[in-house]
Amino acid sequence: MSTRDEGFEAGNSAGSSSFSRWIRVVPALLLVASATFVAAYYVPLRRAHMLLIQEQQRSNQKGTDLEQTLSQVRGELQAKTAELDKLDAERQQAAAAKRTGVERVEQLKTEIAGKLDRHIKKGIAAVAAAEGRAFVVLSEGAVFLPGTVDVSPQAQGLLCQVSGALTATGGEAPLRVGAVSGPPDAVPPPLHAAYPTPWELSAVRAATVAQTLQDKCAVPGARLSA
Repeated sequence: MSTRDEGFEAGNSAGSSSFSRWIRVVPALLLVASATFVAAYYVPLRRAHMLLIQEQQRSNQKGTDLEQTLSQVRGELQAKTAELDKLDAERQQAAAAKRTGVERVEQLKTEIAGKLDRHIKKGIAAVAAAEGRAFVVLSEGAVFLPGTVDVSPQAQGLLCQVSGALTATGGEAPLRVGAVSGPPDAVPPPLHAAYPTPWELSAVRAATVAQTLQDKCAVPGARLSA
């Protein structure tokens, strides 16, 4: 073989060797480029994507918790509103009942006063209304014998007229009997030894009037209290 042929073969051999090296280098470069791309772009994007998913999950959970809280608050608000409405209705009902009661008592007062008009004009009786009740007030001298705790015969008729007026207007409502004897020095001297205080004298006189109403005016004892 000639020298020229040897040179050609040497050149071919060198070219083949260089091409082989490039064949080995190119995949390595591609692998490095791919790894660089993954490290530089894909991994951060993947991490960011996962963070977004986690944030979305947290936001969804917060939304669910908030909706549950709002639902609970709405339920409590509805319950409170219903309770306030109920209390307001009860208040209005009580106010209406009170107005009705006051009106009824005033009506009773007027009716009783009409039936006792003659005694009222004489100044021995008076009719009043207070605390949802009607009161008939009789003077001490018109009811009791002077210096005693006994009801006079004339007063028996007066008491029966009063009880009749009360029954005619108020039905079988309870009757409370009370007596007021004034300050300590108002106790009559003949009674001072037996009843040293006005309260003791008042209690005995109230019981006497109640007994008279039951015995002489046929008022049931269950209706009376002194």
